Parts: sequence; C-alpha cells; structure tokens
Amino acid sequence: MAAPIVGREAELSALEAFLASDARPRALVLTGGPGIGKTTLWDAAVEAGRGRGLRVLAARASDADTQLSFAALIDLLDGVDDEELTTLPPPRRHALDVALLRAQPTGAPPEPHAIALGLLDALRSLAQRRPLLVAVDDVQWLDRASEDALAFAVRRLADEPAAFLLARRPGPRSDLERALDAKALEQVEVRPPSLGAIRTIL
Repeated sequence: MAAPIVGREAELSALEAFLASDARPRALVLTGGPGIGKTTLWDAAVEAGRGRGLRVLAARASDADTQLSFAALIDLLDGVDDEELTTLPPPRRHALDVALLRAQPTGAPPEPHAIALGLLDALRSLAQRRPLLVAVDDVQWLDRASEDALAFAVRRLADEPAAFLLARRPGPRSDLERALDAKALEQVEVRPPSLGAIRTIL
C-alpha cells in the first residue's frame, strides 16, 4: 500500500494482507475514536483496492443522513450503471430502483425484503464481473434501511469474491458487523500514533 501515512505501518500491513487474501467473502473493521485516523486508513485501503483491480462500492455515512432511508445504499451503488443490473429479476430490480430513487413506485412502496433481495442480486451480479470491495466509513451513522438490506445480503453471500471494509467509532457492534461474523471478520483497533511518529509528522 503506497499511501504516505506516517506511523501506521501495522495498520497498513493488516489492510494490505486483507486486500490480498483469497478468503471469500471476508471483512475487516477499523475501530477508533474521532480524529484518530480511521478515515485516512480507510481511504488508503479503498485506493489500494482500486489499484488491485477490485470493483469498489463506497459510502461515507453521516449523522445528517441517519434519518434518510437508503442513503448509504444510494451512495454505494451510485457508480453502477443501469445496464449492469439488467440480469436482476424484474420485481427485485424495480424494488431496488425505487429505493435508489431511480424509478417511481407503482402502487404501494416496495417491501424492504424485496429491496434487500435486489441488493443481494446486484452484489452477486457485480462480483461475477470483477471482485468486489464494499467499503463503508462511519458505520455508526448508517441509516437503518441501508444497514438492514446490507446485513440481509451479507448473510446470504457464500463463495462470491467480495470483501467488506468498515470503519467506525468505539461502541456497540452494528447489525452489519454481526452479519459479517461468519465471513472471516477481522478487527483492527486504530490507536494514537507513537511519539516518534508524532515527531516525524511535526
């Protein structure tokens, strides 16, 4: 990982090993307090994933978006063209498109179950084309609708070439993390930099 980050050799090494792993699927969560450097490491891993040829779906959750249904899902699939979703079964495709604000609802709003199935189909379809890296920063602020859909999909992925990179503040584990427990979930605690690293930075 080529990112010029001072004093984070252990974390960068863990992220590099995570991206290079052949485990399917796999997951890693960066934890640490505000301002400790989680997002810097998350950004470096996202760029390294792109450099490895992974298809990256990324979202930065925000406290301002926690009440907006499917805000994170919209961000994750923002760069996915409609043509890439043509293989999805029509009912699930329409439910997902409505959730992503790409289509008008016809009649009653789509069921959350149908949206989650549409997301699962989308992840499977994309992973068939190229290995995936699904990256979410500030998981503690994920909107509930997005987290539920992601957790549903994660529990049903099996041998797809997909990796999940999360970053969050200390606190109770999210439903998404619990869903990832069976997917070789690793945890890296981001600690304050050493005095030597601080001197180098200064």
